[in-house]
Amino acid sequence: MERKSLERLIGKHVKIVTKEPGDERTRMLTGKVTDVDLDEGFLMVETRDGECCLSVQVIIAIKPREQKS
Repeated sequence: MERKSLERLIGKHVKIVTKEPGDERTRMLTGKVTDVDLDEGFLMVETRDGECCLSVQVIIAIKPREQKS
């Protein structure tokens, strides 16, 4: 993924589809992107359950979405 495209998502609510190596099914998570570290290959996302750290390599798709109240 390109650096500029991911950095534009900081502070925005997104839906992310991931697939871990070895998993048969994909996972979906929604939240607000708080930080992007492409040198290390990580994306920080704040969800309802707390903050999580995702590897850029497991991300299949990212779609911006409207924040629900």
